[in-house]
Amino acid sequence: MGRPSLAAERREQILRAAARSVARHGLAGSTQERIAAAAGMSRSHVRHYVGNRDELIDALWDHVITPYFASMRDALNDREPAARLPALVDYLFGPQMARNEDDLVIEALISGAMHDVRLRGRIYESYARLEREIAGTIRDAVPGCGQAESLQLAYALICMAFGHSTLAPLPFPATRQAGMKALAAQLLAALEAGHRAPPPPTAAG
Repeated sequence: MGRPSLAAERREQILRAAARSVARHGLAGSTQERIAAAAGMSRSHVRHYVGNRDELIDALWDHVITPYFASMRDALNDREPAARLPALVDYLFGPQMARNEDDLVIEALISGAMHDVRLRGRIYESYARLEREIAGTIRDAVPGCGQAESLQLAYALICMAFGHSTLAPLPFPATRQAGMKALAAQLLAALEAGHRAPPPPTAAG
């Protein structure tokens, strides 16, 4: 029986090293040589297991962003549509979105995308997919909500959640954090109220 391939293990090792490097040195300072050294490998190993620099950056983006999107889906699965909106707010403004080293990597990649059209498209694709998923959750929970309206609200929630996470290290009062979550819940409640069927007219006395 042949020896199992170590490709997946080596790839994960390289991507963890790349994340540490980008968090510490930024995207421009994270050369393949530096990432290879951090992973305890040669540059040729990095190219073999992950690919060229563009492929490495794409893989790194997936490495840091996919767990957030996957855990959001897990938080919403197996719930009735009406229960998904409170769960969505809890997720977007809960401990899952707390600041960690991944945020430094995500921010470095988004910053790098300002000067890299290819990377910008790659990142946009991920966030546009997240926007569509949240919008679909909203439409499932709020009958009558149209696509344009749900996408607009999904975009607002994403901006609120990621902006909230970005400012979390600053010494704003805890009431600001609670208030942002409450505001998101109010937006969704207002949407539900706006699409709630009016009560049937009562018979004249």
